[in-house]
Amino acid sequence: MLEIYVHIPFCIKKCAYCDFNSFFGDEAAVNAYKEMLIKEIKACPHRGERVDTVFIGGGTPSFIDAGHIYDIMDTVSKSFSVSDDCEISMEANPESISAEKLAVYKSAGINRVSMGVQSFCDEELKTLGRVHSGEKAVSSYMKIREAGFDNVNLDLMFSFPGQTLESWEKSLRKAAELEPSHISAYSLIIEEGTEFFKKYKNYQTNEILDRIMYRKTSEILSEYGFHRYEISNFSKSGRECRHNIGYWKRYNYIGFGLSAHSLYDDIRSSNTDSFEEYIKGNTAGETEKLSTDDKIGEFMFLGLRMSEGVRFSDFSKNFGIGLYDRFANVIEKYCRMGLLETDDTSLKLTDRGIDVSNTIFAEFI
Repeated sequence: MLEIYVHIPFCIKKCAYCDFNSFFGDEAAVNAYKEMLIKEIKACPHRGERVDTVFIGGGTPSFIDAGHIYDIMDTVSKSFSVSDDCEISMEANPESISAEKLAVYKSAGINRVSMGVQSFCDEELKTLGRVHSGEKAVSSYMKIREAGFDNVNLDLMFSFPGQTLESWEKSLRKAAELEPSHISAYSLIIEEGTEFFKKYKNYQTNEILDRIMYRKTSEILSEYGFHRYEISNFSKSGRECRHNIGYWKRYNYIGFGLSAHSLYDDIRSSNTDSFEEYIKGNTAGETEKLSTDDKIGEFMFLGLRMSEGVRFSDFSKNFGIGLYDRFANVIEKYCRMGLLETDDTSLKLTDRGIDVSNTIFAEFI
């Protein structure tokens, strides 16, 4: 199984919390980037292989002319064997969505739209540096539905400066009442180098409130028929994001574009993060052959992020040893503490374990 990620680094305006490789780009920059991106896809040594998911992320892919997205997808389709049931996702923001663009996305084969909302509260959106309103997010969502997309994700964010438990609950319910197929809800991490870091350098996250917000997320979304299948991801039945599941299960994936990452046959690689170098054709970044310990560590912390946990049979199949043979002490320790649980088939985090998941993951790496 092979997945493809395509990075579009352009945005109308960089959000205050964003540390991704993204920036405003004029028409000349976008055209130059698209041309190099198409060349990179055509030159891929794995062209011709079957592809089961494609994800166009950013940045804000909906910011650029929809014709560019069509050309990129046309190149992917001609360079790879795209499966009939391929999940093809594209990220979008409310301020850059239009009926005309959505029609082009449909004709390009895109069948899943992931819209960044973050909050439905206008004051909170200003704090986050977003350029849309809560009302605009709703109207853009309706346009996506009217265009015939029945698989839609909404991104939300919690635990940021100025947000309250009450406002978070309102945003959650507003999102759920729109009846998307999927909701991603992430706790804000203030990253160095962002506007947020400069403004809130000494900000201390209220860990108790953060955990209350997280528990409320599961509780409220379950009322609307969403189930949690990964720490930060909730979906209606059968609408889990197949592309992201591929990351968590360590399927092969190839990233195209600025700063894009790939994992193929246990070789991890990245593209350059320099726009100037990329459009010159100097796309390569770093490459690393993963050791067995690296692979086991990734398998465990990615697998434990999922609600289904890590299957004993999958671990044995991948590494030729039993999970208990490798991690008996760690498993027994956290099971006694009520942070991990096992049955006959798998190992998974408990609800309490999710709250301290990073500490647990560290012991498996």
